[in-house]
Amino acid sequence: MHPVLVYGFLFIVLTTSLLFIFEAYPVGSIYLLLFISTITTVIIGRILIKLFPTDDPMQYEIDIENHKLRSNKYQREIQFLFNIVQPDPKLQPTTKRISESLLDCFDLDEDIMRMRLKQYFGDSFDMDLSQPLPDMIERLSEEYKGWLN
Repeated sequence: MHPVLVYGFLFIVLTTSLLFIFEAYPVGSIYLLLFISTITTVIIGRILIKLFPTDDPMQYEIDIENHKLRSNKYQREIQFLFNIVQPDPKLQPTTKRISESLLDCFDLDEDIMRMRLKQYFGDSFDMDLSQPLPDMIERLSEEYKGWLN
């Protein structure tokens, strides 16, 4: 169930039940009723959403946009990585498929790519070549501090 529906349903149920309570015991105004309903809805709704997480139908599009933004940030690094994997500019992919991995971008054998990357980074290079390019760039920046120099 979508979180907005959870909050809406809880608010209606709580407000209706509190109306009956306030009708029997005249303890306050309508503002107090709405305040109590709102606070209780938020607390119970957050608990329910944490207990029963749902899949957001827009999550895939959000992930793609996130990869595009991160790839634009790392455009220079991605091009440098492409130059290592395939030194010939004619054989490099023309469109930078942002959210894809090195294996998806090139038609090279994985062993050849891994050999070229090991020649540049050293024998300690053992990264997964099927991870998205922005993730790979971030891991390379952490493990090999001066790899662009």
